[in-house]
Amino acid sequence: GIDISRDGSKIIASIAESTLLFDSSSNKPLWRYDQVGNAYNVAISKDGKYMAAGTGGTESNTNSNLLILWNEKSNKPLWQYHSSGNFHDVSLSDDGKYVVGATGCPDRRFYVFSRDSNIPIVKSEMLTRDSPVHRAKISADGSLAAVGSESDAGAVFLFKTNSKEPVWKFPTQSGSSVRALNFTPDGKFIGAATFGGQAYIFESGSNQPVASWTVDGALGGVDIADDGTFIATGGTDKKLHIFEKGKTTG
Repeated sequence: GIDISRDGSKIIASIAESTLLFDSSSNKPLWRYDQVGNAYNVAISKDGKYMAAGTGGTESNTNSNLLILWNEKSNKPLWQYHSSGNFHDVSLSDDGKYVVGATGCPDRRFYVFSRDSNIPIVKSEMLTRDSPVHRAKISADGSLAAVGSESDAGAVFLFKTNSKEPVWKFPTQSGSSVRALNFTPDGKFIGAATFGGQAYIFESGSNQPVASWTVDGALGGVDIADDGTFIATGGTDKKLHIFEKGKTTG
């Protein structure tokens, strides 16, 4: 995983069993942290002062399956949190005050933390019966989070970050897995894509998509414009698709 601060000054990256922080002016890391297990994803705050990683491992090893939080000054974690399942995703609010994460089997939950403590503010109920919760993305102000999973009950969830009950959920066609999901900074729009080839734009006020498309291939990545007017997605069809609200094809 890799992420860049909004001002472009800092880069956080995971390579095998290491997480590294870079300044954009040099290819020499500011610091390096060697963890147990690969990092599934990393995230950095807008100003580059806080960064996090979600790692894999085993339930029995409390030094694996971690959500880890650092600041820019040191590779010594501010804190870490162990789950029974791998942390598949992690995301930070712009100021780094809030951290969200999503876990795989057997845990299968959505989490919210404050940067001040590894005690969860929110630990959701299990969101799927037997599949990972793949994605968790937080709005810039830390008030909302969008979650992507694989479930007949719901594959896209919207949470307030002070509640373990979702505001709404949306079940995808045939229960297709949402492994790609992103949020506009203001939290008003969500872009989501599935392994079944569906792509969606949601407004946070409703669980019904404001736009949807289908391609012939599994979609594994998605990003959404800051104003929510279009998404970019790609997958196994070896194409980059740009989908715009109000248009039926990319």
